[in-house]
Amino acid sequence: MDSKKKYKPPFMLKVMRVSIHILTFLAPPLAARLVNYLWFKTHRHDEPRREQRVLDTAVWKEVEFENKVVQLYSWGELNAPTVLLVHGWNGRGAQLGSFAQGLVDHGYHVLAFDAPGHGRSSSKNTSLPEISRVIQELSEQFGPFSAGIAHSFGGLCLMHAVSTGVKMDKVVCIASAFNVERLVQFFAKLMQVKPKIVELQKRLLEQQLGEELWEQYSMPNMVSSISTSGLIIHDNGDDAIPVERSKMIAQVWNESELVLTTGLGHRRILRDKAVIKKSVEFIAN
Repeated sequence: MDSKKKYKPPFMLKVMRVSIHILTFLAPPLAARLVNYLWFKTHRHDEPRREQRVLDTAVWKEVEFENKVVQLYSWGELNAPTVLLVHGWNGRGAQLGSFAQGLVDHGYHVLAFDAPGHGRSSSKNTSLPEISRVIQELSEQFGPFSAGIAHSFGGLCLMHAVSTGVKMDKVVCIASAFNVERLVQFFAKLMQVKPKIVELQKRLLEQQLGEELWEQYSMPNMVSSISTSGLIIHDNGDDAIPVERSKMIAQVWNESELVLTTGLGHRRILRDKAVIKKSVEFIAN
């Protein structure tokens, strides 16, 4: 008998899957619109106590962005070189808070934020282009940034901002997402979406983000066009984003180093002392 607990999807996920399934047979265009709506919708999760303790040491500030409120957290002296922390989808700035103290000890100012629809920021949805614009706005207000550290979906957002003009000398990408095409496939698998509905949703995405989105929002394409130095970190056992994605990114990012870990998964890697030490040293040296 298998000792592992069988995965039971949350009730609302099951409801959404059934809704998509029914619409797939009754009205495929409506099914695609529902999938696309859910694609942009965000979900907030409670902060564990360890993150709350990190935020207790931060200075909090709100900024307005495109009629939304974005929550910021900062550590260290404001006039010091600044390192930006960028969380992933359905994450929050505090998830990368463990990097703050080490960077401050090396003389940096650290800035984190909750993306729209995440954490304490307003809205119930967001997109890669919007988060990229938030990073651009923060660069104008608090930059130039010396470096950035990004996790998962945040890697795509940060590198898009860098590839479109935000200046950074160094970037650390931890378990970075690969491109929008892969994210569509992952979401379709999660929601059990039929291939014909996936194709309809892709057309909707092209209407909203432009037909060139598949090339524009691709890590290999973005990193091959920049001079920023990169540290790529990924766990061999990551069950959310396969480690092969980072290996492919490293092959086309000329000024990069790839570090692989074992036993840390997709999120615990953000709290690993060796990962934090390696990232801080990469930025500081």
